[in-house]
Amino acid sequence: MRLDGSSHRAWPDNSVVGRLTEPQRGDLLSLGVRREFAAGQVLLRQGEHSTHVFVLVAGHVKVLSESDSGRTILLSVRSRGDLVGELAGMDSSPRMARVVAIGAIATRVMAFAEFEAFLERHPAAGRTVNGSIAAKLRSATDKIVDFSSQEVPVRLARALLRILADHGRPAEDGVSIGIPLTQPELAAIVAASEPAVHKALAELRKHEVISVGYRSYVVRDPERLRRFAELPESP
Repeated sequence: MRLDGSSHRAWPDNSVVGRLTEPQRGDLLSLGVRREFAAGQVLLRQGEHSTHVFVLVAGHVKVLSESDSGRTILLSVRSRGDLVGELAGMDSSPRMARVVAIGAIATRVMAFAEFEAFLERHPAAGRTVNGSIAAKLRSATDKIVDFSSQEVPVRLARALLRILADHGRPAEDGVSIGIPLTQPELAAIVAASEPAVHKALAELRKHEVISVGYRSYVVRDPERLRRFAELPESP
């Protein structure tokens, strides 16, 4: 079955494609070729020398990094409208992470030269892309601070809030995080053991902050989750 990556569907407002103007968006989505990937297929491998760029038009991918000790860290999750792989072409360095499909996905994949020419044609789009890269760097910095100074329950609560901000969508009893993640994947996001994450989730469920299903998490009380994350209440 062909995935619905139609440009007529609304693009997430916080995605790169969603922030482009209609002419910019049409130009970008005309580049390269469409490629679909099955669940678990690898789009990019850490350490490889390649410079092509993906635009996600349907589905989600996870961005993973392998440490020298062999531990896998889930750096981020990207969704419809996001760019993947744009950094490698900018400095010709090896890929910094492995990118894997979460479920079936559809993409536009293009040579970096095509992407670079697009940015030259649309300087305002270049500023949008730069803003996206800056946001990724801020998120990475926040995680480093959390990993070095916070216990697992706080790290987990903050990770759920970040995912909620980027991918959340209304659910019957709250706000779904919007991405199908396993508990081992959550553990990889917060650089913790699975038992520690299981214990932290159990505490959140006990206080009716979240509900947990098969690869699904619904935040029932975002403000209480912020308190578990030791963050000030939202304005």
